[in-house]
Amino acid sequence: MASDDAFRLSVLDLIFIFLGLLTFLFDVGTDAWVVASFFLAGDYFWAGTSLFLLLSCSVVVQLFSWCWLAGDREKLRDRSYPELSPALKSALGAGALRLFHGLQLGFLLRYVTALELGFRAYKERDTTDLQYTIYLVSDISMLRLFEIIFESAPQLTLMLYIILLKNQAELHQYFSIVASFLSIAWALLDFQKSLRRSLPDKMHLRFVSAASYFMFNLLFICPRILSIALFAIIFKYYILLHFALICLPMFIWAWQQGTDFMNNRPEEIFYRGAVAVILYFTWLNIAEGRTIIRQTIYHSFMAVDCGILVGFWWLHRDPVSTASYTLPLLIAILSSYLLGVIIKCIYYKYFHPTVTAEYSLTDETDSLQEDGFRSTCESRPLINERMKILTNSFCSPKPEENKHQSDTEETKI
Repeated sequence: MASDDAFRLSVLDLIFIFLGLLTFLFDVGTDAWVVASFFLAGDYFWAGTSLFLLLSCSVVVQLFSWCWLAGDREKLRDRSYPELSPALKSALGAGALRLFHGLQLGFLLRYVTALELGFRAYKERDTTDLQYTIYLVSDISMLRLFEIIFESAPQLTLMLYIILLKNQAELHQYFSIVASFLSIAWALLDFQKSLRRSLPDKMHLRFVSAASYFMFNLLFICPRILSIALFAIIFKYYILLHFALICLPMFIWAWQQGTDFMNNRPEEIFYRGAVAVILYFTWLNIAEGRTIIRQTIYHSFMAVDCGILVGFWWLHRDPVSTASYTLPLLIAILSSYLLGVIIKCIYYKYFHPTVTAEYSLTDETDSLQEDGFRSTCESRPLINERMKILTNSFCSPKPEENKHQSDTEETKI
């Protein structure tokens, strides 16, 4: 594949964008179905709770989307890019922008625009369209991650809580649970792939790397959500306290990282709060530097926390009503977390892109520049500054084990 950005969009890229749109619409439909089923069954409390989570998540995602697009409005209006999508043109006005996001359509607008520009970039080999496509898809991947974590993770916990509490479930509930777990792991993988779009081809995730990355994230998120659901069965009024007690140190941790991701300080505080919520469920790196110590501390902390949650449930459970699933659940939680650790270690040892990549003397430019971004992106007229920051946080180059290469350290995702 050519290194020129104008030729880096493939049919597979377009398919992934389209599948992302379909999964987004599928998630919205599934959530609406869950809320409607609760209402029809007369479970108004759970219906209201599900609806509140759904609307809250949508508001958070739309706020991020609006802040980003509003902050980028002048750049997107640059006269160097006259061939904008009609949908995006209509959204560039402040009033129209607020209207789209107020109607909870901002995220959908991004998807439609990315598909339109992506198809045109692929068909006409237009560099301008390609830059906008990459720009929008990068934002979409992170918005999708926010949407999945803020919506699917709490909804999934709620569904598991109800099933375990009633000790029964219907087939469609099992289907929804499996789909939600897979959606979370896929969103994390898609976010990872988006970060690497600005990196050289040798740093892209190969199939085995992507599969192992997807698998260990899936294996980590399953015991985390199961542990929270089990704890909520016995101490449902304390689950919010637990959430606050975990999110507070995560927020302080995010604050100490000194992030500079949003356009102003209030938005930055909002972003750090969102990161704290994500860290409640899964790992996310937001600062530059080697991550092995951070990840070790984080996963150790999560393992202890999950153990405490399951331990409290074990001590206060009803041995009779829970006898049918106690042992299988405990085995599943423990084995899933341990297997996740093993696969993650294997991934970093053998399948991480900096391990599987083939380096040559021509790759000397793949080092961090003074501004912290890779030289391969310097020719791009439009760079997504948000993904630039996160790319610097997640990825730094592995040096060529050769005397011609500089001795720099790598930060693995």
